[in-house]
Amino acid sequence: MDKGGIGLGQLVLALDRTLVSLDAAPRGLDVPIDSVSLLDPDDLHLPLRASTRSADLFLLVGATPEAVIAWLSTYDSARPAAVMIKSPTPELTAHLTDLGVAVVAVDPHARWERIYNLVTQVVGSAAAPSADTESMRSGTVGDLFDLAAEVARRTHGLVSIEDDHSHVLAYSSAGDEADELRRLSILGREGPPDMLAWLRQWGVMDALRTTTEVVSVDERADLGLRPRLAVGIRAPHEDPLRGDHLGTMWIQQGREPLSDDAAEVLTGAAAVAARIIVRRRNAGTGHDEVVRRLLGARGDVVDVPYLCGQLGISPSSSVVVVALDGLSGAEADAPAPFSAAGVVSALTLHASAFSPLSVTTTLAGRAYVVLPGAALDATVDWATAAVTAAHRQFGVDARAVIAGPGTDVATVPNLRAQADRVLDAAHREAGLIHPVTTVGESKTGVLLGEIIALIESNPELIDSRVIDLAERDHRSGGDLTISLRAYLDHFGDVRASADALHVHPNTLRYRIRRIQELTGLDLDDPATRLVVALTLRASMSSR
Repeated sequence: MDKGGIGLGQLVLALDRTLVSLDAAPRGLDVPIDSVSLLDPDDLHLPLRASTRSADLFLLVGATPEAVIAWLSTYDSARPAAVMIKSPTPELTAHLTDLGVAVVAVDPHARWERIYNLVTQVVGSAAAPSADTESMRSGTVGDLFDLAAEVARRTHGLVSIEDDHSHVLAYSSAGDEADELRRLSILGREGPPDMLAWLRQWGVMDALRTTTEVVSVDERADLGLRPRLAVGIRAPHEDPLRGDHLGTMWIQQGREPLSDDAAEVLTGAAAVAARIIVRRRNAGTGHDEVVRRLLGARGDVVDVPYLCGQLGISPSSSVVVVALDGLSGAEADAPAPFSAAGVVSALTLHASAFSPLSVTTTLAGRAYVVLPGAALDATVDWATAAVTAAHRQFGVDARAVIAGPGTDVATVPNLRAQADRVLDAAHREAGLIHPVTTVGESKTGVLLGEIIALIESNPELIDSRVIDLAERDHRSGGDLTISLRAYLDHFGDVRASADALHVHPNTLRYRIRRIQELTGLDLDDPATRLVVALTLRASMSSR
């Protein structure tokens, strides 16, 4: 293969010590692996050597130490970055180290075709699909290894993802917690006959192929089988049972119990895995790009039937769009990308558990979730849970706006524009827009925010007397401007305004009289109060 790119250390970490261990890395762990080749002893013969020099990593099948040393001795320079070999001798490792070639030891029981498939998947999935910094790799679940790692983190279990022929596609790191069934599956070997017979007898495999339910497998200490959950992976379809069976996702319990929501996470993860597998089978469609086009981010012309076909969504489905903006707790005065490490991965899983046909992507620091067939009230509850989880798990203070429902998928660009309008207004007038809200509930805040923005961009609309008062406060350290804002926000109710400022009502009455003396403002006039209130908001938001 010629495409890809990953550091040697990342590759070894992804494969886990179930399969490999690093014996030597003379050029460090960051040496890039961009291409992989599998060689057998015949490939090392002299007539073929010229064609075996193009890869960064070689998988040496059945090669003796003497043959490997002889093969590498023909290199004048540009030797491979690393080799993988079963049971390398200390002498071979020392020799390769002297040549600057890393040595990765492979489990003696592993099947080479399984090693090759997994290595090419890891290297290939590390390739940036485009120069777009908002690509799926920047924060969303971009490949099956990412997905397995995220599910393992969320559930405290050991995750493996298999295709419809029970071949392992990806898995999470496990250390020594893996039971024999998991270990042998990853190595490409069939599990013990007694164990497999018991799984068939219990109906596990049939259930995974014929239902969408999460299947629980009890512990069998006598077979070395730990507790696990599993769910079938099905191609996206409005009727989940009619989607093609693509494989299975397993969570094995490790040293600690699985999380209480493990089954829910597994269900959502299976929907994400289905999209990744389908995307691989239809290479070149670009899932993120498809979703962004559906959102209208690539122009006014949106080919809804084609895009829906790529995503497995019916064009006639009603749809709700959720837009999320993240603010870092440490920098609450400036918007931060919602694609902080792990946040969008978790959001994608959360959305897929809520609606298996959901799609998620990021644009300009915001995350968007398209939810076909979702009800508005249920989506509000889901978004509230997602925002709460983002704060609890990642310390991210997110804001969510729900737009819709739209009558069909063609309304998605307009729904996204409505949600963006609310989020834009929230940056200007955050106090009037709740952390989780709908477009309908936010109209007042949106309109006020846009009025404030208009005043800010046209200084001639600002009452200069209010600005003079603010500058006087700034020079003297006074509280007149804050007092005026509180007085107007409470509709001239002195007692309520004083309570908000934690001062005596008489103190506030004095301040209001002083303000009128200094500025000449008639605060009994409704028009004056409106202009001053708008000016105060514009001047304070611009500071």
